[in-house]
Amino acid sequence: MNIEVNKSRCPHNHFCPIVRVCPVNAVSQNSEGYPVIDHELCIDCGNCLHYCPTGAFQSK
Repeated sequence: MNIEVNKSRCPHNHFCPIVRVCPVNAVSQNSEGYPVIDHELCIDCGNCLHYCPTGAFQSK
């Protein structure tokens, strides 16, 4: 599973709740406040897909 962030669905400069639900800390936020996925750390658990309130995390 390849997970990407659709920035158009993500509120700008907010605290992303997915940072807390990722079990391996693969999600962080950049200087603009958008979530960034470290694909080296990501284990494809799907928590980000399930818990993102805006559906910004999408499987490709």
